[in-house]
Amino acid sequence: MSRVFRIGTRASVMAVRQTEAIIRALQERFPEHRFEMVRRPADADLDLKSRLGALGGKGGAFITAMHQMLLQGEADMVMHSLKDLPGNDEYYEDTRFAIGACLPRSDPRDALVMRRGLDAEATPAVIGTSSVRRAAFLRRLFPNATIVPFRGAADKRIARMDDGVPMEFNYGGKTPAVDALLLAKSGLERIGMQDRISRVFSREEMCPAVGQGVVVAEYAVGNAEVRQLLQAINHRPTMYCYQAERAVLRVLNGHCDSPIAAHAWIEDGLLKLQAVVISLDGRSVVQVYDETRSADPIALGTRVGRRLNDLGAQTIIAETRYVD
Repeated sequence: MSRVFRIGTRASVMAVRQTEAIIRALQERFPEHRFEMVRRPADADLDLKSRLGALGGKGGAFITAMHQMLLQGEADMVMHSLKDLPGNDEYYEDTRFAIGACLPRSDPRDALVMRRGLDAEATPAVIGTSSVRRAAFLRRLFPNATIVPFRGAADKRIARMDDGVPMEFNYGGKTPAVDALLLAKSGLERIGMQDRISRVFSREEMCPAVGQGVVVAEYAVGNAEVRQLLQAINHRPTMYCYQAERAVLRVLNGHCDSPIAAHAWIEDGLLKLQAVVISLDGRSVVQVYDETRSADPIALGTRVGRRLNDLGAQTIIAETRYVD
């Protein structure tokens, strides 16, 4: 019997493109059904003057609205950028929701976008980012640059940068105009702005965020029909990688402003994992690499997370907990 399934998403251009990718995968696998997009802005899309931490971190800022759509029956499943899903115990203790599928991973690397009119090879004096992890790596790579918070949908952030519009805050302050932005390469490609990329950072220069480049669909536990649909499009190699990365995050129990990075990949029959915890000023770094031939990514990630703690990761995480 043909049915209509609704997929909830945020209203940004990037979120819509990512949801369209899920719809294409489902429609190809289940041509007898119809899949429709339902858009709902999250708090962080409406309030650009508050820090993400003040909005409840990424969980509160981006995820709560999607969960409400599931609970209120507005959507049968919802799309997330996996890097926005918290990985701490509080998230896992909420057993009402589960990740049902991931798409094949896009390029997880970070990319620099220069303001129009500036030489692509120039060293930017002021760089904007909404990510604590990116800001920490930028301070390490560009020690003479000023790194400032700069939030909003990627396309709108770039437009504000090009127009010289600063980021304003609810306490009355504002940033200087920025010369460059640091954004996800895959996101820029999804919204058709890859031509603005002036530099792509290697994974060694800037370890990606946990789950970066991965699009997932979440559903309400107990909805067996949706679970079966999503299982049919789940990309298992990507799943193994993100499970290892998120296991690191869970062991570290980092908060929304923790500069934690982890990236897993499959090569030569091995699941390989690199994880980094970096101080806000970029000067202190602890990192661990490990690999396994077993099909237990969570054990790999747990082992790496524990080794990071043995090397002093919690000291760095604690120092960032109350930074405003």
